[in-house]
Amino acid sequence: MLKPRGFEHIGIVVSDMDRSLRFYVEGLGLDLLRRREGFAALRVGAAEINMFGNPNRPAAESDAAQRVDHVCFCMDSPTIDDLIAALRDTRIAIDSGPVRRSDGVAVFVRDPDGIRVELLVKTAGP
Repeated sequence: MLKPRGFEHIGIVVSDMDRSLRFYVEGLGLDLLRRREGFAALRVGAAEINMFGNPNRPAAESDAAQRVDHVCFCMDSPTIDDLIAALRDTRIAIDSGPVRRSDGVAVFVRDPDGIRVELLVKTAGP
């Protein structure tokens, strides 16, 4: 049986990185962890928001706007192989991966509406 341990991060696409940073950092008080061209990571409690800048995205008011890139869950699974087996058992198809991350290994699936969901199995750290 699959059982998420917690919420890891969410990735969102923003049309104006500076405007979005003003809203989340100055407006809501989130901490800016790191920023590079087209990307920023913000701390929200024990989780993060990863922002990906794309000025060509439709405005938020548009029905065509999909603002969420993906949602990530840290999974309670001993290994990525165990997670893949559990996904197979529940007939959830893997969209991509496994992908090695700095803190573990992840696979991506899609929810019924097509939103990407990252499932991360963390590895023991120092």
